[in-house]
This record gives sequence, structure tokens and C-alpha cells, in this order.
Amino acid sequence: MGLKKIGWILLFMSCFLTVATNAQKKKNNKAKDYVFGAQFKPIIPINYFGAGPVDLSDTLTNLSVDPKFGYSLGMVLRRDFTNLFSFETGINYTRRNYNIVADDFRRDTSDIADFGFVSYQIPLQALVYIRLSENFYMNTSGGLGIDWYASGVLSSGENGLIQHYSNKYFWMHFSLLANVGFEYRTEEKGRFYLGASFVNPLKAITKTNIRYYYGNTDYKKYYTELRGTYITIDFRYFFANKKD
Repeated sequence: MGLKKIGWILLFMSCFLTVATNAQKKKNNKAKDYVFGAQFKPIIPINYFGAGPVDLSDTLTNLSVDPKFGYSLGMVLRRDFTNLFSFETGINYTRRNYNIVADDFRRDTSDIADFGFVSYQIPLQALVYIRLSENFYMNTSGGLGIDWYASGVLSSGENGLIQHYSNKYFWMHFSLLANVGFEYRTEEKGRFYLGASFVNPLKAITKTNIRYYYGNTDYKKYYTELRGTYITIDFRYFFANKKD
């Protein structure tokens, strides 16, 4: 792309942001300092962005580690700098849930185990708003999450053929965050938000070891890493920040 095209794009973006800012200043009251709220985010199992099942199959066993529905919940603190830009932080509890499914080709046996992996996150995100009507807003945000991981997890299969252990790679690490959503604001009842988020840890979060017993004492070891990437549907409520 040439410098002339880049210049035109930057000029267009500058004009757009100027018009949007002026429009919001005319329509909105003065931005409030802080808004506090709560959120609940179901984790949706998908097969995209590295969040799908991990296949460990070989000639002996058809084995996979499959993400299940999980959840994240916590508190949100938002700082409105202007009617267009905000900063958001808080603290979240997150539980990622998984199934381990195994089928023995030779003996026609199978087993299933499940486990959950817990982490805590402080998000640091910048938000940009677009006002759609008197009370409706659209926003998009991006930033970094500071993650702390709980201890390792042990689990066994329903038929005793699977023995599993997942240990954390780090006690603390980081994730890339992205979000888009819609918000309905009222002065008296607060703000109601519906959106979606994408969370992508910068590195794998677990070292997962699985033993599958295909005899009384005979077993085979399987090893993998779990990335922990997930997508959520976001439900938020921000308490009303009433004037004195």
C-alpha cells in the first residue's frame, strides 16, 4: 500500500473520530468518573481459534480432550474518560471444563473422564463507544489479561481406564483480550450489556498427562498441552451512578 493511500485512510479515520466525538458531546451528558458492575460469561465450546478438541489418537486408542461449557464471573470497574473512550478492569473467576474420551480399538472398551481448570484474571482493556440511539451504544475493546492459575487437577475415568493429571505451566501469565457488544443505558436503572469476548493465552496453560489402561496393569501414556483459548457470551449489569 502506497504512502498516498495510507495518508487518505488516516485522514478519513481522523475525520470520522472528530465527527463522532462532537456528536457524542452534543448528545451525552458529561462522562461519569467510575461505573461499577457484575458480569457472568458462559464459555462456549467451539472448534475455531485453537479452542477445539485435542486429538491424541493412535493405533491403540481413539483418545481426545474436548472442551465443555464453562463459565467466568466477576466484578467490573469502568472509568469513563470521555463519551467515546473508557478503560475497564476488575477481577474474574474462570473455570474451563473438559472431557477426556477414549475408545480401545482392540478390546472394544471405552471410558470418559472430566475435569475443570480454575484461573483468576485481572483484565486491562481500552473501550471505544459508538452511540446508536438515545440509550443504545455499541462498543469494542481490546487489551491484556493478567492470569493466575490454581493448582493441578487429578481425575479418573468412569470405568477406571483413564487416569489423568493436568498441572499448571505458570502460576501467573498473560492473555490477549478482545470484546464487542451492545449496551442499554438508563440514569435510574443502570446499564445492561450483552456481548461476546475472545480470550487467548499467550502460551499453553497446562501440562496434561493421561494414562489409558488397556489391560489389568498395562497402560499407555499420552501427553499434551492445553492452550485454554475460549469464547464467551457476556452478560453484564452496571449499577446506576446517580447524581447527588
